[in-house]
Amino acid sequence: MTPCIRRIITLILAGGLPIFALGGCSGTPSPVDSDGLAEDSCIDATVIVGTDLGRRIKNDPGAWPVQLRPARAIILPDGVLRADVGANLGVDDRPGETRSLYRTQLIELWKEMDMLDFGSPSAGNYSGNLGLLEPGDDEVIQILHFQRGGHDWTIVQRFEIPEDASPENASTFDVEEPRMRTAMRRMAALAWAWDVPPDDSIRFPERYDFGPDPWSRYRDEKSSKESS
Repeated sequence: MTPCIRRIITLILAGGLPIFALGGCSGTPSPVDSDGLAEDSCIDATVIVGTDLGRRIKNDPGAWPVQLRPARAIILPDGVLRADVGANLGVDDRPGETRSLYRTQLIELWKEMDMLDFGSPSAGNYSGNLGLLEPGDDEVIQILHFQRGGHDWTIVQRFEIPEDASPENASTFDVEEPRMRTAMRRMAALAWAWDVPPDDSIRFPERYDFGPDPWSRYRDEKSSKESS
C-alpha cells in the first residue's frame, strides 16, 4: 500500500470522508528507469537530538559535525530540495525551498544511496510511527525515509553522546553508523549545510517584494513625452 493511500485511509477513518476519495491516488508502482530514478523518487532526512545534547550543540555548533545537528531535508521527485535547521523541526515539518537539483545530481545521489545499500526496501529497519520517536537527553536520532518505484521504507539510527564526551575528541563519534553518517552528510551538503555553521551574528536587511509597479507604464509614457 502506497503512503498516499495510507494517508487517505487514515483521513477516512478519522473524519468520515467518502470512500471515493481513494480515486485520487493510484496504487500502480512507478517504474524505475535505467538511471535509477522513478517518478515518485523521494528522500527525506531528519536529525533529532535530546534536550541536553541540543543545549551543548547550541552553545558551540561549530564543534559538532553537521550530521549531528538538528535539521531536516527533503528531496522531491522534481529535484526541489527543501531544508531547514533548528531544534524544533520534526518529521512532519515541511521546510522552505532551498534549491533545485539537476537530474544528473539526482541520479548521482541515488547511485550513492544504492552503494550504501540504502536504495531498496530491504534496507528499512523501522515501520512504526516516526512522530512518536523521542530522543533521550543525550541521544541522537537520524532518520532517512525513501520512496521509489511505488515502495517506501525508513531507516532509523539512534545513539547517545555521553554528557562528559568532548566533541574535540574524534572517538566521541565512533558510536555513529558509518553508512548513515555518509548518507546524512551527503544530504546536508546538497542543502548547503557544512560542519562550519553560518555566522548567525550577521543580520541582513528585510526586503519585501510588493509585486510589479502599477504606475510604471505611466512613468514610461511621461518620459517618452519629455524626451520628444
